[in-house]
Amino acid sequence: MENKDKSFDELMNETNQYINKLNSNDITMDEAMKLFELGVKNLNEAKAKLSENKAKIQKVLEDNKLEDFN
Repeated sequence: MENKDKSFDELMNETNQYINKLNSNDITMDEAMKLFELGVKNLNEAKAKLSENKAKIQKVLEDNKLEDFN
């Protein structure tokens, strides 16, 4: 499944799994680098999803003429 198809929660859960594996003693440097790269990709996609949701929330607040809580 592509990262863009995953939910924010799925991305964060996967990233936490990568972190747990990185903290183990039974991992090679190559595996660690691969997990690190996957984790960074997940975090970037999760950040994009948060930005999209923030924009949606701001739009709803503007449409309903409610104040934006910064």
